[in-house]
Amino acid sequence: MALRSQISGIVANLVGSAQGELEARIQTEASQLLSKFTNQCPDSDELIKIAKIRNNLLTVINLFQKKLNKLNSIPSKLRPPISAASRLIRLLKRNPTRLATGARPSFSDYDRGGLYSAKTAGFTTSQADRLVKAVLLLEALEDDLAAVNDLLQSVGPSFNNIRELLESVNTNIQECAEELQDSGSLQEILSAVQPLESTNLQDDQNENFKYRGANGKDYTLAIIEDTSIKGPVPRRVAIAKDNIGVIILRGQPSFSSDTQVLLDELKFRIDNQLP
Repeated sequence: MALRSQISGIVANLVGSAQGELEARIQTEASQLLSKFTNQCPDSDELIKIAKIRNNLLTVINLFQKKLNKLNSIPSKLRPPISAASRLIRLLKRNPTRLATGARPSFSDYDRGGLYSAKTAGFTTSQADRLVKAVLLLEALEDDLAAVNDLLQSVGPSFNNIRELLESVNTNIQECAEELQDSGSLQEILSAVQPLESTNLQDDQNENFKYRGANGKDYTLAIIEDTSIKGPVPRRVAIAKDNIGVIILRGQPSFSSDTQVLLDELKFRIDNQLP
């Protein structure tokens, strides 16, 4: 089973390292951020600090998910050799090669018939060995496929749990910012968490707003203000347009996510949701 130890073993190390980092450090920091809203709202300086830490944590999570996305391609790469091994097994089982050839005896004295040629026992053994090796190869690949799928699915709950924590932090930041709107601190918070920067769809020089998805299609990205919910605190959302300018995907609206986080999360959704 050397093949399995090479493939699923490598994936196990990478996934285990990512999951350990998520649960040991990032989840702990996310919980600490959420605890700052337990009794009262932090002041504007503290809110800005919390928003920046939250964005840093989301950046790390997005990097982990990019690595896991690459690992997600392994099962699809395992399927062709699995199919090839299955075909080889079927061919070996249906091998029409005769072990012996000859002619039936006749009543004529001139044609007594008999054995013309025969395969050796070694030939039969060799064919059997090939079949055994093909079966072992198929079993190893199928074991790898199941192991890799299980490993990749196991890390999903950790990602979801941390994202839920950080979304709760975002909601608390927004609610506290709304309470500060009359004090004049809201604009300071907005300037820090939503800085003015290029989000122009026509800005061809900014590669952050151009993205080729895992499906091979090109998309133009943009950051716009979310108008689905009216309120004193603006939320932004990343959108993806196809080559004719139609919006085909929207990200999650957020008050405290910076531009790069919004774009990275939209790219992740493009790769996982668009055919």
